[in-house]
This record gives sequence, C-alpha cells and structure tokens, in this order.
Amino acid sequence: MRRLGLRSVLAFAICAFALTACGGGTTGQETAPADEPDEGQALKVIHYVSGNLGDKSFFDSAERGLSKSGMVYGFETSTLVGGKDSAAWEPDLDKLSSSGNYDIIVVGTFPLTETVQRLAQRYPQQRFIFYDGSVADSPNVYSMLYSQSEGSFLAGAFAAMVTTDPSFAGANPDKVIGFIGGLDDDLINDFKSGYEQGAAYIDPEVKVIADYVGNFADESKAKELAYGQYRDGGADIIYNVAGGAGLGILAAGSEEGKYTIGVDSNQNPLYPGSVLTSMLKNVDESVFRALSLVRGGKLPYGETEILGVKEGAVGIARDQHYEKYVPQAIREKMKDIEVGIASDKIEVQSLLTKVQP
Repeated sequence: MRRLGLRSVLAFAICAFALTACGGGTTGQETAPADEPDEGQALKVIHYVSGNLGDKSFFDSAERGLSKSGMVYGFETSTLVGGKDSAAWEPDLDKLSSSGNYDIIVVGTFPLTETVQRLAQRYPQQRFIFYDGSVADSPNVYSMLYSQSEGSFLAGAFAAMVTTDPSFAGANPDKVIGFIGGLDDDLINDFKSGYEQGAAYIDPEVKVIADYVGNFADESKAKELAYGQYRDGGADIIYNVAGGAGLGILAAGSEEGKYTIGVDSNQNPLYPGSVLTSMLKNVDESVFRALSLVRGGKLPYGETEILGVKEGAVGIARDQHYEKYVPQAIREKMKDIEVGIASDKIEVQSLLTKVQP
C-alpha cells in the first residue's frame, strides 16, 4: 500500500485541478473535524451516488460496502442517489454537509474531486470518505485510489492469452484485442495503459484497438462501438471500462459469439461464457475497510491510500463461470502474474500517480 500525505503530489490532480481546486474554501480551515461518536453510539453514514444504482458495477459495489458496515457494526446507513445530472451533485452534497445530520459522507468519484475539496473546506467539521480519487489539503477527507493499472494489467494479460487460443470457439487467429472506455481522460487511459502493458507481457505482437463512448451512460453507443471492433477491427475480446454504458459492450459480445472482460464488479454472471472474467475494483471491501478503521479511530483522514493487488483491492473475478469457461493453463498463469505483481517482481507503470516523499 502506498500512502499520500496532505502535501503529496498526484500527477493527475495537478493537471486537472491546480488552477481551481484550492479556491473554494471560505472559513474555518484550521478547525479540527468533529470527533467520531463513541463506539457505543451508532455512526450515521450516508452514501451519495453521483449517478444511479443498478449499474452492476462501480456504484453498486460501493453500496454493498456501506450495507455491510450497517449489518456488521450497526451503523445507521442511508443513500442518496444523485442521478445523471452533474449540475445537481454539488447542491446535493452541500445540503448533506450543511445539515450536520451525518458523521460521514461516503462519496466518489474522480469528477467530484474539486467539489468535495470545496465542501470539505467550507464545512471543516464534516468528515468524508472519498473513493476512486484523491482530495488534497483536506484534513477531514480520507481518500482511496485503486491501482486500476495493476488490475488492467491482469485484464490485458488475460485477453492476450484468449485472443488466439483455439479452445475458444469465438477466437480468431488475429492478435487483436479491444478496449472501450467511457471517457478519453487520464483516469480511463490509466486502465488502457495497464491493459496494454499486460498484453505486451504475454505477447508484444498483440495489438490493442481503443474507442471511447464519451460518457458512462449510453449503452447503445457502447454497443455500436463493440460491434465495430468485433466486425471490422478483428478483435475477439473487449475490455469494458465504460461503467453503466458498458452493459452494451457485454451484450454485443454475447450476441456476436465473442468475449468480453467486465469491470469494477463481477459481471461474469451477466453473460456466462461470453464475459470470461472481470477486473475487480473491490470498492465494497475498501469502503467497509475504511468504515471499520473509523471505529477504532485509525482512519488516516487527510491522506490518500493507493490500494492494489497486494492489498486485494484489485484483481480478477474467479467464480464458477470463470472455472467452467477458462482453461486451466490460463487460470494458472493468471495466478502467477498476480503473485508477481504483489511481490513487486512484475512492475506496472501508472499514468496517474507519482508518490513523492
């Protein structure tokens, strides 16, 4: 696990937010966050969803972590779904923060980094757990980043082994694999970079073709892009990194008799035998872990932790469908690669993060 302190530098944060992120504070930056309730009191936690539940992916995973904390620790948990209108997100979060009704607001992701930093400065006694992004210079915010480059390395290695494997009826002889992202931005391209590295680790001749939906909601467009990669691009397996829109990619893979790799949550059961595995960002377990640390007063507010393969925060989905449809030789090779990454014998480069002393 790597940890970034308040003054540590995230390369993407500098590029995206340096001009604006520090300008939103108004008062009270020196005021300490409110103490957590005693262990005997129920912690009041709300999950703000900057999108919709039901994506069978990222937000659903975070919601599971919240629900687990309620069941295990008896926390009073609730959820507010913000929907697709990004203009509503900051007003919603402002109301939650100013209400004083919640000990912790759990919220993600990357597009809300600047907003959460402003609100954290405006309401210094409100505590936040921020997933899939890093909020700098905010002593009342704990942030979690996931090493999507490590997880995507696994996806790329897997795809490179599948694409010419004759045991897969839908595979063709071409060494071509696909990638479809939601947005063409630094975060999604970190997935792509890891995917390319993993493919090259198996076979440097494997070509990765990439497209972007332009959002994380348009299933129809994502489906059309997938058709194009299968029919015209020569790909026989596509890595879905498009959130809710990615459901269209998975559907296209099944319809075409081809293969896909899911993302964030285990999407294998959606189309067994077509979705061969999924790159997991175990947001649920990381949210639960963070709330567990709150109970003991050990959550490092003001810092960002980068969680990867070694911490079990990213990996691939190994369920009954994976065991049934993926040959043993590939399953064993994937285990070896995971061990190599966890032990630092395999180095995965990231486009986003650079930790400085």
